[in-house]
Amino acid sequence: MLVAVSGSQGSGKSTVLNELKSLGYPVIERKTARSILNEWGVSLDVVNSDFDLKQAFQEELVRRKYNDELEATLSSEIYFTERTFSDLFTYSLISFGQYNKYDVWLDNYFQTCKNYCQSYDHVFYIESKFFNDIEKDGVRSTNRHYSRMIDHTMLDITQQMVYDGNITIIETPNLSERVDIIIENYRNNN
Repeated sequence: MLVAVSGSQGSGKSTVLNELKSLGYPVIERKTARSILNEWGVSLDVVNSDFDLKQAFQEELVRRKYNDELEATLSSEIYFTERTFSDLFTYSLISFGQYNKYDVWLDNYFQTCKNYCQSYDHVFYIESKFFNDIEKDGVRSTNRHYSRMIDHTMLDITQQMVYDGNITIIETPNLSERVDIIIENYRNNN
C-alpha cells in the first residue's frame, strides 16, 4: 500500500514524513534528483541549460521513482513516499510547456505519469501557502511567487491524474494536525 505526500517546494512534505517516520511508519527515502546529478557528474544549472539533458533527467526521475516504489505498491503494509508523478510532471510542464517542440513529449510524459499515479492508494496534498521561507538546498527555487505558481498548477495536475476520492488536501500549517489528518485517514481506511 503506497501513500504519497505531495505539494510544492517548501510546503512541509519532508517535515511531515520525518514525523511519520519517528512514529514508526515506513517511509521510502530517496533524494533522486541529487543522486542523478551526482552520478551524471553535472549540476542542476547544466541540466537546466540543455533541454535534451533536462528531458533525459525528467525521464530518469520517473524511472527511478517507479522502481523505488514498486515493492511498496505490492505490499499490504502501508508505505509513505514523498512526491507523486504528478509533481514530476508539473515541474516538466513549467520547464517545457512554452516550447511547441516538446508538445508530443509532454503529452506522452503526462500519460506515463498519470498511469503511474494510479499506484497510489491515497495522496495527501499539502498546500504551500503557509510558509514564505523555503530552505535553500541548491536544487529547488526559493522564490515564494514561483512556489505559489507551482502549488496551483501542481494541485490541478494532481487532481487530473489521481482518482478524486484518493486525494486529501491538507489546509493547516500545524505539523501535528497534518500528521493527525494522515493517520486518521489511514486508520479509517484499514
